[in-house]
Amino acid sequence: MLTVPQIESLRRTNPQLYEALKRLAEASLGPNQGWSLDDQITDGSLFARVTSGALTSGKVDPAKSGVLMKGSVPPTWSGAFTYVSTTATITWSWTGLTISRADGSTTAIPDGSLAISGLTAASTYYFYPYYDDAALAIGWVAGGAGSPANALAAKTNAAAQQQGLQSRIPLSQGAIVAATTSSGTGGGSGGGSGSCLRAGTMVLTKERGTVEIETCAVGEHLRCPATMRANAATGAPDIAAAAMGGTAEGWTRIIRHEVCDEHTFIRLHFSNADTLDVTPHHIFTLADGSPMRAERLCLSDILVGRFGRVTLLRIETIIEAGRKVTVSCAPYQQFFAGRHAASVLTHNYTFSS
Repeated sequence: MLTVPQIESLRRTNPQLYEALKRLAEASLGPNQGWSLDDQITDGSLFARVTSGALTSGKVDPAKSGVLMKGSVPPTWSGAFTYVSTTATITWSWTGLTISRADGSTTAIPDGSLAISGLTAASTYYFYPYYDDAALAIGWVAGGAGSPANALAAKTNAAAQQQGLQSRIPLSQGAIVAATTSSGTGGGSGGGSGSCLRAGTMVLTKERGTVEIETCAVGEHLRCPATMRANAATGAPDIAAAAMGGTAEGWTRIIRHEVCDEHTFIRLHFSNADTLDVTPHHIFTLADGSPMRAERLCLSDILVGRFGRVTLLRIETIIEAGRKVTVSCAPYQQFFAGRHAASVLTHNYTFSS
């Protein structure tokens, strides 16, 4: 039996003989009864056949069933990175990271942490985490400051390319950002740009009325539905009444507030003529009470508005320099916000550090 390498060698070195043998094989048993020089062969050590079910016009088609989907289509992931910092250290922690692949399989990444020391006080650093499918472990692009040298002084295309090499699955949309403090300790979130609202978003405060969220301070109160009752096990609120609109309203207190640089936002346009710019992992509550990250929202999704339900009409990805605001509230973990007014119910960020 001929092998693929033998066939390919013959095709290259003597195409005339190859064509003659091919025609002879096809006609050897009469019309439509011969054997095929291309099909009735065995795989070799260097070359192998590709099933016709994987081809479109002679080219391998990732959309066909004959292609192994794992690795042929970029996977997605969910989970969160948080960090704690001092004047000279940044410690990243990750929890609940799960990679979802195109073939329907998932990979759960064990919770863990990475401590980087030897950094400069009051400085911003950029990190590029990825999952190494060969080593079966999280890795970080090297070549920066600190020990280990994973803290880069700037965002670079080269680092993003290293993060996305073959067998590596990027665990962020571009760099995740962390900063050392000028004194004391600090912290924040990252990975998929965190769960934050863009600076300039309007919220309604008890103390000062409608203001930009970055001007708020710990101790101030944000407008939320009075019917919000946090579930002790999940932290998810009871919004059945709030989804109908017209309910009494209450206040939730800001217990943590941070502002830092960001460059990736998702802009959501709603049926109430308002918009929101949020980071991809920012969480909303759908009208049926289920939580949903901004990056997974779909057109016509129905969310909770301050004066009734609102429908998502348009979704944009915005890549530009900006600032994100991370807020944590208690006792209720949701509040109203919007580009023009506090009009759409949105989740706060629950710090785990």
